[in-house]
Amino acid sequence: MDRALHCSRPGAMNNRDSLLAVSGLLATTLVTGCSFEPRESHASSAELGVTKSVDKKVYAHMMPWFEDPSTSGNGAWGIHWTMANQNPNVVDGTGRRQIASYYYPLIGPYGSSDPAVIEYQLLLMKYSGIDGVLIDWPGKIQAWDYPKNVQNAEAIIAGTAKLGLEFGIVYEDHNVALAHDAGIVGDEIGAAMNDMAYVRDNYFWRPNYARVNGAPLLLDFGPQTFFDSGSWSAIFSVFPTKPTFLTLWYQSQQAGANAQGEFPWIYSDFVTGLQNFYAYRPVGVKLGVAYPGFNTFYAAGGWGGPGWGLPYNGTGTFSQTLQLAANSSAGVIQLATWNDYGEGTMIEPTREFGYGFLTALQQILGVGYSQNELQLVDTLLHHRRQYAGNGTRQAQLDAASSALANFQVAQAESILN
Repeated sequence: MDRALHCSRPGAMNNRDSLLAVSGLLATTLVTGCSFEPRESHASSAELGVTKSVDKKVYAHMMPWFEDPSTSGNGAWGIHWTMANQNPNVVDGTGRRQIASYYYPLIGPYGSSDPAVIEYQLLLMKYSGIDGVLIDWPGKIQAWDYPKNVQNAEAIIAGTAKLGLEFGIVYEDHNVALAHDAGIVGDEIGAAMNDMAYVRDNYFWRPNYARVNGAPLLLDFGPQTFFDSGSWSAIFSVFPTKPTFLTLWYQSQQAGANAQGEFPWIYSDFVTGLQNFYAYRPVGVKLGVAYPGFNTFYAAGGWGGPGWGLPYNGTGTFSQTLQLAANSSAGVIQLATWNDYGEGTMIEPTREFGYGFLTALQQILGVGYSQNELQLVDTLLHHRRQYAGNGTRQAQLDAASSALANFQVAQAESILN
């Protein structure tokens, strides 16, 4: 039986509060067919992905919605650090700010558009065996924090081109319904068409945009607004050639022939659901997923949300789901997520887990690097911050960044040390 859980959002906030789909055992035949563009077609100013023994593309699902006082434009912390009741200006004796998460970034809470943070995040990904980012994208509706999120996403996209990674878009069609319900949008399909025209004109043509089966890869976190093939056909009429479009698992029928496949997500049935999806769900393009656990802060932060969780077992849950995805027939693995602190699904370095998720990635994917290179990237960020305003030193750090992007570790190390 196909079933899905749609969790509500707090008001009109751009907070994806876990639309989570679960699996049903389907006694049908597995169909998985993905072909990927050659790396040479994704030329950039830096070398592309690291060599690894697992022959699958690996992308990190990334949230571009964090703001600190230096990036927000109003001197305040963004809502994804505060939710309804947290104050990051409150700092405890360990230097930890009060943020809306049970987990704490190793570098502290940050703004998603901070160039030094973007550099740090993308270089960490590169040395962990990650090929690129799948960016949670809110659409172009001029409401709430959506425009700032798009601006942040485009700063990240610029970073991927510079540092030699790919990127793709995960569309939040639910935002159209939220804006409609708030009286901001009248024509929902028209708003979605406008979103897709923007994706077409600003993203799909880029040489480092992720492609599957000869077409740009486009994911939708749902559908949550458009539930019939006619709506998606109208929305996709802006494309001269349709993208390789994937919905959440067990929802592709809502897009009809417009969907080429599905991607799994986090749910309480854990490994059982994933095994059933990999083995029995008959869709043309199937992604794998790996995640560290699930421990949402939404209720504690005054936003509500699901009451269940999944244990982390140190880095055991992440290693287990990653290995399961690596052993599946899925040609792409999505890491869920790089930095969703509200749901506790972040794999970037934190006080609680250190570099554990990234070193697990290195080991399972067969990457020839270790925590040493990850710490070198951390050193680069700390020097960026320490020598802010020092043009001579920043130019040297630019050279170190370029060296890291091209796997010239010894050269970067000599500059940083």
